[in-house]
Amino acid sequence: MARCLVVCGALLLPMTRAAAVELEIGARFPAEPSEKIVAMNDGGVRNATASFAFDEVCYSSDYLKTWFVVMRIVGDQVLVEFECIPTVVFDDACPNGTETNMPLVQARSRLNGYAADLDKQFMEELQRPVPRFGTPRE
Repeated sequence: MARCLVVCGALLLPMTRAAAVELEIGARFPAEPSEKIVAMNDGGVRNATASFAFDEVCYSSDYLKTWFVVMRIVGDQVLVEFECIPTVVFDDACPNGTETNMPLVQARSRLNGYAADLDKQFMEELQRPVPRFGTPRE
């Protein structure tokens, strides 16, 4: 029974992977390590050791998992908020809550790339052999 479900799931997944992910408010995709971010917050932003005024550059951390969360879509631009946990960062690292914008095409492409990577990881894990710890009892 379990094998049947795995086989059925494996047959259906390729059909669903071809569809693009819809870019909508609240969608999340990862920031690249050391990604250049132009702060668009009114009044700027501040981390533990530095502050960044409106239109100044800060960078995503190389060591932390960081995200962009879609806040608003206006025409061909997307307002995203930088999410960084833990929220205490130093030097030229962007603090949690930094807002920036990017072209709609770029945001959509990055979200679809992230979704494709997740699908690929899932399929690779699905195809791994099941470990056997002994023979079943009769």
